Amino acid sequence: MTIGYFGLVLHGHIPWCKKSGTWPAGEEWLMEAMNETYIPLLNVLRELKEKKIKTAITINITPILAEQLADDYMKQRFTEYMESLIIRTKNDVKRFENHQVRKNIAEFYLKNLEHVLDSYYHNYYRDLLGSFKWLQDEGMIELITCGATHGFLPLFESDSGIFSQIQVAVETHKEHFQKEPKGIWLPECAYRPKEFKNSKLRESIDYWLNNSGIKYFFVDSHGILNAEILEQKNDIGLNTNFGYTLETKLSVFGRNKKTSRQVWDSKIGYPGNEYYREFHRKDHESGLHYWRITNKDLGKSEKQFYDIEKAGAIVNSHANHFVSLVNEELKQFSEKFKINGIIVSPYDFELYGHWWMEGILWLKKIFELIHNHSDIEMIAISDYISKVKDDFSIIKMGESSWGEGGHFQVWKNPEHGWIWSYINGSVKEFENVLEINPHPNNWEVRILKQIARELLLMEGSDWPFLLYTKQAKEYANQRFHHHHQRFNKLIWAAKDFNDNKRITLETLEEIESIDSCFQNINIKYFKKIN
Repeated sequence: MTIGYFGLVLHGHIPWCKKSGTWPAGEEWLMEAMNETYIPLLNVLRELKEKKIKTAITINITPILAEQLADDYMKQRFTEYMESLIIRTKNDVKRFENHQVRKNIAEFYLKNLEHVLDSYYHNYYRDLLGSFKWLQDEGMIELITCGATHGFLPLFESDSGIFSQIQVAVETHKEHFQKEPKGIWLPECAYRPKEFKNSKLRESIDYWLNNSGIKYFFVDSHGILNAEILEQKNDIGLNTNFGYTLETKLSVFGRNKKTSRQVWDSKIGYPGNEYYREFHRKDHESGLHYWRITNKDLGKSEKQFYDIEKAGAIVNSHANHFVSLVNEELKQFSEKFKINGIIVSPYDFELYGHWWMEGILWLKKIFELIHNHSDIEMIAISDYISKVKDDFSIIKMGESSWGEGGHFQVWKNPEHGWIWSYINGSVKEFENVLEINPHPNNWEVRILKQIARELLLMEGSDWPFLLYTKQAKEYANQRFHHHHQRFNKLIWAAKDFNDNKRITLETLEEIESIDSCFQNINIKYFKKIN
């Protein structure tokens, strides 16, 4: 008998990186994710489907990620990347002919790489989006959307900034998956309630989600736990193991702390186990990873070699431990409140396989264990809403995000807060240009569409995040300014289309070849909202 549900949510996102660098930042972000995360999980889901194991995962593929996965240039770059990686790995097999441990690891990598590339061509026909759609149609996953380019919605000063991010996302999702998205992963799980600013009422983020047909979204734990109950429909109070309704009728769910920290926490999280592969140390010649994390007290130079079988055994142990935690949480909730709760566990998709190499195998074990578990059922979020929404209490939430500090300081602080004056100023400039050009001709529409693309790409939350963490600070700074410079070049032309010297066809084509996302973008979504 089911005592509760497990709602796994994977957030897949890579910022637009076409023709904007390769390594250590740029196109290889996508190549690595395809090789280590997306295709391996597709292979697992395909295998489980054949075994009649239903997974019911909720997966967000951000619109900007979807645009890259559909791009022919990026598809060819992936083939070139994989072929180069396979050659380097084969060279390592020969290089370590007299070092059996390293040779075994190289052969392990080679087998995986060849399987991924073979799957890409012969299982998925270079169409990963079509494969995700197929799994959705078969009931294995539920696909949801995100902001078009992962823009940090609460910090937009103009409502057109929020609306365009959401509405372009919905349209792009329908284009790729032929289905309306029921749910959304708010970029950075960032939520802002209704507010009065400069004597003007600004609607809440969920108002705009509802406006675009979205039915549910997620916040971090404190978004729910610090909320105010407006209408109580049960005895639960505020608890992340159940859903809630906002005044806009949207459903909202909070992240379960206990299960999340088993993956995210740097001290107790599974990915930090000493027998798992070390991500940060690479072979100086091939770039392959030959070491395990090892005892954290040892220095980098003293890392021990990766043990494939031992890591597999640890995966089994961690999967069993995780499922037991889920069962314990659901059992306590069910016994206390006499209703079936849900453990919502949202994670970055790319954590699995890329950062935590064993993570894909861990997910597979989780799916198998829950399938055979009598008390737990995996469920897509919209299916859970259909079952119990009438019992959701109505709440009012404050601002929150899943960033450090729980609010907005990661994306807006004294060190890089300057970025928002550029973004918000550009949004207003585009609003003004669209007002003075209500009936553009084909050439003018082409320029206006490219302005919209550059604006969306400039708005991505990745740039302030990378500036904050300093992981790829210079790259993020350059990327932001490149989009802003292209925006300025194009907006200058749009301010006086009668001056045909302001931009040439050659210049426009060059910009379009780099930032080619959202070909069917609707410029009406960027108009000023009164």
